[in-house]
Amino acid sequence: MEHSPRPRLHFTPRIGRVGDLFGVLAVDGRHHVFYEIDIPGEDSAWGWAVSDDLVIWTEQGVVPAPGDARCGTVVAGPVVFYTSGDGQITRAVPEPGFTGWRPDAGPLISAPPSGVTDMCDPAVWWAGSNWRMLLSGRLRDGSAAVLQYHSADLLHWSYDGVLISSDQATWSCPRLFPLDGAWVLLVGTGDEVAYAIGDYDGLHFTARAWGTFGRGSLGPAVTFVDAAGRRCLLARLGDDLAWSGALSLPWVLSVRGERLIATPHPNLDPYLISGATGLTAAGGEVRDHGDLILRMPAGGETTLFADADIVEVTVEGVSGLGVARRTGPVVPGVRFARFGSLG
Repeated sequence: MEHSPRPRLHFTPRIGRVGDLFGVLAVDGRHHVFYEIDIPGEDSAWGWAVSDDLVIWTEQGVVPAPGDARCGTVVAGPVVFYTSGDGQITRAVPEPGFTGWRPDAGPLISAPPSGVTDMCDPAVWWAGSNWRMLLSGRLRDGSAAVLQYHSADLLHWSYDGVLISSDQATWSCPRLFPLDGAWVLLVGTGDEVAYAIGDYDGLHFTARAWGTFGRGSLGPAVTFVDAAGRRCLLARLGDDLAWSGALSLPWVLSVRGERLIATPHPNLDPYLISGATGLTAAGGEVRDHGDLILRMPAGGETTLFADADIVEVTVEGVSGLGVARRTGPVVPGVRFARFGSLG
């Protein structure tokens, strides 16, 4: 099947597609995103791109991954923490000149703790007094869980226990961060990204409210603090798009009451126009040339973005993703539209 025109602002690698996201680092005012690349018929590879504004990304190259590496996280250095194919948690650093990545230590965590049958998806962050690592896991009774470890040196890790658990079938790629006087937990639940607003005492997270981050086909999401100090999020776009494996637009996160709010990053403002041919938003329905592509909450300011076949939407803090289904020729390029209301 022929692809629609390559997106201009939704970053895509030159070869292959974005797989798992490891994270974004802000260094000297620039942003660096690290990600897995899926290339059909080839071994796993890792990519790296750089941006001055989180909108236009420049690919820096593709290098072999250190073996069978799965979802993880990146911290300054850069150092990537990941799950190896045998289920062990390890870390890798770049070879000189970024010609590849190499494990620089033995397995950091070689087996699940007592009462846990499996674990993966390390998420590492600095907690003010030490480093913390979250892992998605499964307890012996079948419950999904988020596990926590701590370390003083990023090499030696001690188990703290279960951060939170649920009878949910699957949790993946957990992320925990403070925001607007609360703590927010993000977890993948298969087809979507869920969030919880709650309290964190350093060992346990207690959820006060749960919600769904987005509607439509969103893949794994990573949060980070941009060069201006804002808590932001990028996600991988899912498999329902011709350009699946592209990066989403950058969102800025905030907490309002017991809801996680996502708004388009202010760096997107120069791309906004007063309308986009064929796109309409009314009564909670987003349509492209009359075809229904997404249902969203009614009311509130709505921003629509069309880029190749991707239509990305925010309304009242809810993010959404739809697929353009045009019957005529698709005009390549970027179209933004801001509507007063979906109501």
